[in-house]
Amino acid sequence: MRDDRSIGSYSIEDGDSITLQAGPLCFAKPVIYLHSPSDIDVSVKLSLIPEWSLSVIYPVVPMDEYRQHLEWKVRTHQDGSLTEHNSGLHVSYLFWEAKTNLQVFPRSPASKPPPADTFNPITSSLDDTDSIVIPVDKVTVYLDKALKVLGLHTEARTSFITYWLPSILKHEYIALRFVPQAAYERAASLNISPQPDVVTRVCMLFKGICKEHLANWPNAQMQAQNDVAWWVDVVGVDPTRAGDVTLFRVLEWGGVEVLI
Repeated sequence: MRDDRSIGSYSIEDGDSITLQAGPLCFAKPVIYLHSPSDIDVSVKLSLIPEWSLSVIYPVVPMDEYRQHLEWKVRTHQDGSLTEHNSGLHVSYLFWEAKTNLQVFPRSPASKPPPADTFNPITSSLDDTDSIVIPVDKVTVYLDKALKVLGLHTEARTSFITYWLPSILKHEYIALRFVPQAAYERAASLNISPQPDVVTRVCMLFKGICKEHLANWPNAQMQAQNDVAWWVDVVGVDPTRAGDVTLFRVLEWGGVEVLI
């Protein structure tokens, strides 16, 4: 429905069915940290599947015509900062955002949710079997604990939570889950040279839940009471190696608010 038109202007009659479909989903603020025990030159190639395209990147580098492939060439520094070779910019991380290509791959209202071990930005979903549901006032503490066991350092956890907090606070309850890293990698592959010793990629999906719909999420509410350590196996990360400062480590975090 267009923003400048009311429902009444569409000649909808009693008994008609209406299908609501959200606009393109934005995969927001994925940031990539590179931590190396010594200064090295690194190539970071990012490739997206056709269902989505890059909308914003920083530092700015050339992309292909479909905005689905790019390469950053950087110099790592022992303090965790990076120097991008083309521009000379000194940055803390590499940044990208992407939007779904609904014009090319329209979302089907009748489609079934994808299996938990797959990730497609257009059909991203949450359900009672793969998520947790908690009141919004408990989200920040839960997220900090979960992100810590997944290997995010203090600055990354703080940035993650404060970035998503304004969107989270609009709701009464939040359903959230973390995407298995292998599934996420198939949708947004990273090719880094020289090869890192450990790569940790954390992608969160979340949606608002109103109190009236809590009855549809009994398992997710119970799962929220369990130890957050179960997410380590779901995502498939190695937090011990991710925290080993003697290794060349890559850390990425990002997320999507699912609107339907």
